Amino acid sequence: MTALLVAAMTILFSLQSLFCKLFSQKNTGSSAAITSTVFSIAYGAFAGIVTWALAGFAFSPSPQTLLCGLVNAVILLLYNTAMIQASRGGSYSFQMICSLFGGILVPLLHEVLFLGGALNLLQIAAIALMLVSLVLMNLQGLSLKGSSGRFLFWCGALFISNGMYGVLMNWQQRLLNGAERNEMIILTFLGMALIYAVIQLIRDRKALIQGFHLQPQPLLFLLLCCVCATLAAHLMLYVLKLVNASVLYTIDNGGVLVLSVLYSCILFKEKLSLPQGIGIALSMVSIIALSL
Repeated sequence: MTALLVAAMTILFSLQSLFCKLFSQKNTGSSAAITSTVFSIAYGAFAGIVTWALAGFAFSPSPQTLLCGLVNAVILLLYNTAMIQASRGGSYSFQMICSLFGGILVPLLHEVLFLGGALNLLQIAAIALMLVSLVLMNLQGLSLKGSSGRFLFWCGALFISNGMYGVLMNWQQRLLNGAERNEMIILTFLGMALIYAVIQLIRDRKALIQGFHLQPQPLLFLLLCCVCATLAAHLMLYVLKLVNASVLYTIDNGGVLVLSVLYSCILFKEKLSLPQGIGIALSMVSIIALSL
């Protein structure tokens, strides 16, 4: 049952990424200039408000959850900002490696150094194998030639923020023994959306209003992305009670990338390179080993 939940979570996160890409591609109207802002506000508000409604509008966070949730809202804001800024200045492949490595290594180090967690030799080997597979799947276009210090800074921010997001989610669930999942999601996602909205209102209120005048097709992809993101977040917090966080984040990050590569081949007719094929094979071996 746990394996099915992890698989469902990974598929939902991969679909979130796919629908986000489709939304960005199709959103070519007047709102295109602030696509990332519109997306961040929309999916954050959707996840937070829907979660609040399904909880019967109950909201009673403990001080620990309040702190973790608000800090994670800022972390999520930093992650989205770093993704945008890094994509403007250098290799997208290197950017993705930084993000994925952070999503695996930062929670792993936190688990081992601060929570007394331990991994067996098979798990360590599997995680190392997954890291190699991530590089292989991003090998095409991987180059730092001509990259600026600004680009490297934002890649470093991606590494830290993607990892810290997972750390805070795991830490809150451990502190509260699996309780207050709804409050954590509301604070993280709705908090991030509100911060984004306030910043954009200060910068350009008119552009923000125009940004939400979406055509039917991008609006559909945005809605699908919001649904997947909300379900995935709830599943992740639930599964964190059942699976070691380091193992879970390794499977999730690797699995999402594998599925994203396959989506690109099937839906966007991109050719699968030999390194990508080897990377997919290695990642599957890693996932199987971590599932044992």
